Amino acid sequence: MKPSPRRRRRWLLTFGCVWLLMAAGCHSGQPRNFSGWVNNLLNKFHPHKKPITLEAARMFDVSHPDVQRAAIAWMARQKFGHEPVYMKAYALAATAPSPLVRGQALLALGTSGQAAVAPTLVRGLADTSSFVRLCAAMALTHVNNPVAIPQLLAHLRKDSNSQVRVYCAAALAPYKNRRVLQGLIAALDDRNVAVVQAAWNDLRSQTGRKFPQHARPWRRWLRSHKQRLSSAQ
Repeated sequence: MKPSPRRRRRWLLTFGCVWLLMAAGCHSGQPRNFSGWVNNLLNKFHPHKKPITLEAARMFDVSHPDVQRAAIAWMARQKFGHEPVYMKAYALAATAPSPLVRGQALLALGTSGQAAVAPTLVRGLADTSSFVRLCAAMALTHVNNPVAIPQLLAHLRKDSNSQVRVYCAAALAPYKNRRVLQGLIAALDDRNVAVVQAAWNDLRSQTGRKFPQHARPWRRWLRSHKQRLSSAQ
């Protein structure tokens, strides 16, 4: 659904003002032309680097979600793209009206590898858009923070989108504890073969075992290792 003009204006005001004031510290004068002021300010951050200035400005283009999404993707690929000011911009973009922008912003946050972004990514798993949930799950494959475990397990079990379930399984790979293993074993009964494969890959890498791709032998093995694998480990 296309966001209303009022919602786009409200989000632009929040995103633009917060990010720019955060980046610049303050600005005493009242700009006559907002777009010109944005470009002038961005030029102060990246003088003589036209592509950087242009893409940074496009991150504000809430009237064209495809342009905004592409600008976020471009910025996140740059070597400076995960500096604090850009990370804060991505966090703001994760609340944008467009699911395209929200999803891309979550990916930009996740590819930083910073554990602190995990709560924002976890909130993305609850989005009504399957695209945003997919991006959140993909982003969590880059982040190691146990705070994500409960929602990764929940969406591995019940998300309606099979690709979201696949990436939730992949994102659980770093967490070797009894609860995660139980969730991965349960996923071997998933109706989607890609989910089964992802869960099985995790189980093999976490345990060193090579049981078949069905749950019974894995459950038998897990019962025999009760004392070695703590639920809170």
